[in-house]
Amino acid sequence: MTYAPRILVVDDEYEIRTFFTRILSLDGHLVTAVATARHALAAVRNGEFEVVVLDLSLPDSDGLELTRQIRGEIPHLHILAISGFMVGDMPREALAAGASATLPKPTTSSALRWSVSELLAQADSGVQRFKTAGA
Repeated sequence: MTYAPRILVVDDEYEIRTFFTRILSLDGHLVTAVATARHALAAVRNGEFEVVVLDLSLPDSDGLELTRQIRGEIPHLHILAISGFMVGDMPREALAAGASATLPKPTTSSALRWSVSELLAQADSGVQRFKTAGA
């Protein structure tokens, strides 16, 4: 039996959730997708995920605050923060809030796959490196 990494996708846009889920599932990951911060917190509290792909613009929560909350409760969990507003200070703020990496939205399947694979490699090695995709 082979192990499949577990990924949580959090995005309020159905099309984005579906796209991310399809791409990551094709790579052999077990993907759970939710649309709200409330569901994201319940999922991370009840599941064992290696990576959370988290949209910072959710209708029911500030994504930076949600990142802080997840990081505070599950420090080893890697968070890939995504946002359509990943400009200026936003990448730095996301990393300061506890994101492991950032990615602008919209993004490509290859950028998503590369970012998630890098975070999974860090999870496997126990290394916590902070970086911004494209930087």
